[in-house]
Amino acid sequence: MSLQELLISRANTAVVMKSGNDSTAFIGGNPFKTINGAITAINAIGATGITIFVFPGVYDETIVIPNGNSLRGLSLLTVIIRKQNVTSNTTVLTMGENTRVEDVSVLLTSSNHVNLTGVAFPGTTSQTSRLRTAVITVDNSTASTSGTSNVYAIHSFGTGTPDDSISAVRATTITTKSAGLGNKRSLLVNTNAHSFHCRDINLTTTSSGGAGSYIGAEVNQSGAKLSLRLASIQGTTADVSQTAGTMTLSSANLINSNTNNLGFSTVLQPSMILWADPAGLPTGGNRFYRPGTAAVSTTEVFIRLSQKAVIKSLAIRARVGPGGANTDTWTIRKNGVDTSLIVSLTGAQTSNINNNVSVTFQAGDSISLRVTAATGSATTDTVIQVDIF
Repeated sequence: MSLQELLISRANTAVVMKSGNDSTAFIGGNPFKTINGAITAINAIGATGITIFVFPGVYDETIVIPNGNSLRGLSLLTVIIRKQNVTSNTTVLTMGENTRVEDVSVLLTSSNHVNLTGVAFPGTTSQTSRLRTAVITVDNSTASTSGTSNVYAIHSFGTGTPDDSISAVRATTITTKSAGLGNKRSLLVNTNAHSFHCRDINLTTTSSGGAGSYIGAEVNQSGAKLSLRLASIQGTTADVSQTAGTMTLSSANLINSNTNNLGFSTVLQPSMILWADPAGLPTGGNRFYRPGTAAVSTTEVFIRLSQKAVIKSLAIRARVGPGGANTDTWTIRKNGVDTSLIVSLTGAQTSNINNNVSVTFQAGDSISLRVTAATGSATTDTVIQVDIF
């Protein structure tokens, strides 16, 4: 088929190629030179159901996908939408409602400290729109290490509430490279209570220097939900951070096993360490648990971890609680030092869980469990567990 035959009578298609001409192009016929030329034509007639089909080339544009339409590149390797060396706050690609973008690379660079976003998901687009088979890179790593900028490869800040079956992003590599102060994220979910789901993605956030916050993926809005399935996630400060809201991981590889000392949820049941004492706890002092079922001891007993891991979800159950106004406290220790992963029982309470704190352990680190029982405590038959992720 000749090129002319390929371009003629392509109903509901706006073809874009570097040899096109925005002045003579039209939907279903002659090619546009720019993506925004095609978008202008779509917006002029309020069209929906149009696919913007982009041939290989570098397109130096910022674009907003019109509601109800899609954009598809011939190949993510050869179709590049970019803005380079920007000097003001810039977002390259904004998803419209009920839109789809696939098979493209998005590149945004700057040597300045300005706010940068590769792809924005506003409104209800986390529910209605899709980003597929893409490479997203945002890079201001040559900026000074003393300046401040917020740099996000993907930023979701809308109000969509899809269920877990709807992935806004899939089969995509997402990279943020930056320097200096400010918040640097490959994926950020914030601003409104909404849900954002991803599958089969790689997230990397790296620092070339500076005291900013460099995190692979973060949710920091109360009521917001972020789920990452089949994901590889890496950040210089932390791989993931559930500052507020809910983060759920499934088959996720945390490269640095660093979750910003915060909790998160998992779909699959993680590995566990269990400690249990089959009798009443000695009162009025500190004791240490042995792995399995055994009486607590004044001697600290360590378990060596053979690989890097995150310890989370410290849970306690007892047949009888401390009673009265008594409080007993269980503390996870790392290499003989207390961590912030602590849980307590008070009065008649017989179960509790701390799912809001996590602790990173390196290969070769040792974990132990200490209990501090109140004088007069009646706590009996305790079982304690932590999850290893």
